[in-house]
Amino acid sequence: MFKKLLTYAIYLIALGFVFSASAIAEEITVSGNGDGSSSSVSVNLNNSANVTQTNDAQVSNDVVNDANTGDNTASSNNGDASITTGDATSTTNVANQGINSNYADDSCGCIDNPLNLKISGNGTDSVNNIDVGVNSSVNVYQSNSAQITNNVNNAANTGYNTANNNNGNVVIDTGNALAVAGIKNKNINFGNSTIGSVMEMISVSISGNGDGSINLVKLLFDNSINYENKNLAIIFNNVTNIANTGGNTASGNNGAVLIATGDAVSVVNIANENINGSKADLCNCKIAPPVIPPPGGGDPIIPPTGNPPSPSGGSSITQNAGSVLGAAIGTILPATGGGYLLLLMTIFCLTLFLVGGYLRFGSGISPPVAYAV
Repeated sequence: MFKKLLTYAIYLIALGFVFSASAIAEEITVSGNGDGSSSSVSVNLNNSANVTQTNDAQVSNDVVNDANTGDNTASSNNGDASITTGDATSTTNVANQGINSNYADDSCGCIDNPLNLKISGNGTDSVNNIDVGVNSSVNVYQSNSAQITNNVNNAANTGYNTANNNNGNVVIDTGNALAVAGIKNKNINFGNSTIGSVMEMISVSISGNGDGSINLVKLLFDNSINYENKNLAIIFNNVTNIANTGGNTASGNNGAVLIATGDAVSVVNIANENINGSKADLCNCKIAPPVIPPPGGGDPIIPPTGNPPSPSGGSSITQNAGSVLGAAIGTILPATGGGYLLLLMTIFCLTLFLVGGYLRFGSGISPPVAYAV
């Protein structure tokens, strides 16, 4: 008889700790189940996003710009000779901007409608379980390659004038020579990504279940984020800039000779700005903390929450499974409903233990055995 009672007690205790896997959707409700029933819901949500962006640009700019008012000749005249040139200006501007730009946005993986988990209105001694599993994988690969070659030949000339063998006065007056070359390479190879793990906004409610019921909610998140950005830029800027007002000749003349040259100005501007850049913003949806009704009634208990770690920036980022919402893995909410059956089972088990100890050690010494002679 004692062995049978002990066996039944063990079965009842084991039954109190049984639960099974369960679920995800916009709303999951376990309710209205009868006394002693066992209900479970299990759903796994798998999300995968793969983005691959590759750009290859080859740009070649060849510019030859020549402004000339010189190379004039006034020779072998029987009188005065005069050469007057105007200004010569040569300006070249080359701009390479906005070459190879990638942008990826997965909207942080958030959803508009929250996921509601609810266990309510189930009968006495029932076992009700909801198991939520979300598996998310986001992979973003960006590659940019740019080869830019700028060849600029810029020349401004007012010189190389000739006045020889004149029978009189000679005047050579040149203008100014201005050669300006500008090259700007800006915003070459840039990757910008906004990446988030696919998560759910979750609310949990356990209420109104019968005495002795066991109600469990388990949340499991497995999120993986991989971001890789590769940029390669090869830029050649070759500039030849010439400004000349000289090289004038006046010889063999029978008179006064005057050579007046203007200014020669050569300006070269080369700007390489924002070459090879990448930006990654990692964001996760906030998960609402579960509302835990206390066994004895009163205000709900909201556990403390913390922000999951999120790396940011850089050209190569890997966020492994488990690092996001690690605190939510394996979370089991306590059972609600009356605890009278559990209390009675505990008292019964302690009573059996004490009775067994008494029978084993407190029954006294057995009477001596009598022998017949």
